[in-house]
Amino acid sequence: MMEKEINIKHIFERMLLDQRNIVDDQAYKMQVINTRDPIMFAGLDGLNNNRLLYIDLGVNVWEQSKINGLPKWKGLSLLVEYFERISVIKDRYFLIIRQEEGHSEEIFEVVLQNLIDHILVEENRDSLFTTIYKVLDRWSHFFQKGGYRRLSDEQQRGLFGELWYIKHWMEANKEIPPLIVEQWEGPTSDRIDFKNSKCGVEIKTAVDKLTKTVKISNEKQLKLSDAVSTLYLYVCFLERSKTHGMSLQELVEDVRRQIGSQSDRLLLLFNDMLIDLGFREEEYNENYFFVDKVELYEANNRFPRICSEKLPKGISHVSYSIDLTHCIEFERSIEQAYTVY
Repeated sequence: MMEKEINIKHIFERMLLDQRNIVDDQAYKMQVINTRDPIMFAGLDGLNNNRLLYIDLGVNVWEQSKINGLPKWKGLSLLVEYFERISVIKDRYFLIIRQEEGHSEEIFEVVLQNLIDHILVEENRDSLFTTIYKVLDRWSHFFQKGGYRRLSDEQQRGLFGELWYIKHWMEANKEIPPLIVEQWEGPTSDRIDFKNSKCGVEIKTAVDKLTKTVKISNEKQLKLSDAVSTLYLYVCFLERSKTHGMSLQELVEDVRRQIGSQSDRLLLLFNDMLIDLGFREEEYNENYFFVDKVELYEANNRFPRICSEKLPKGISHVSYSIDLTHCIEFERSIEQAYTVY
């Protein structure tokens, strides 16, 4: 587990507060935030309060080609500097990640927090360069796709259902690590939300418990194969409310607490998945979802579905709805959904 949690947002807030109370002629303010390998400093540009992160590279500098190859985007700059003395550290090279004009302070702090978390996780076996590269590359692709976009109502319901499943899977499997996070493939746009070597669980949400219909996005979603020989539909019947139930933000935080109590690595993976989905913190507090009930169905070869093999040639991307009132024979005990690992 990590030695301590570093909250970079709070560190910058304290540095800004100290800066208002102390007037001097220093161009940059710096504060050590990690004393273990690698040593890291938070920095503030005294002229414009732009944020900086200093990462100790040691006494040997990286090859210039590696430095030039690090992903970057508008609003972020990277450079390596040699310091004869920085605080009590002598003769070291530091990678400096700097906020430039065009990048909001809020999002830049989220990027830095994600990078720091990856660097500090003990279970991380990658080199420092590889870790930094992977994190910056993930964020580069994130911004190329347009950055944060508010999830639609349907996307919010879908994410709530997937998180509800993770939460209850962990509660049913308290004796083992939350490996279900590694099997979560919904954020990667895979056809099945959760999948292990042979079994898959597809999460569906329904807002009308009387008609009991669920939407199937395409003709391949319920396909059985050698890779997925058993497939379940985990159906959450949701009611939306302004006063009762749980908000999407609250559910995220609840799942985070449960994962974080067992594994920093899996918590980091979970947070990365949320980034891939475009989930933005504190943006989903206003509406509540109440889970009326949960049902489980086995989508075996007799389950009603449309298969690509039965479609006329030239027809594809067929979406359709299934009326679960006609699927009683396929209903299974909900506990079966939590034995997938």
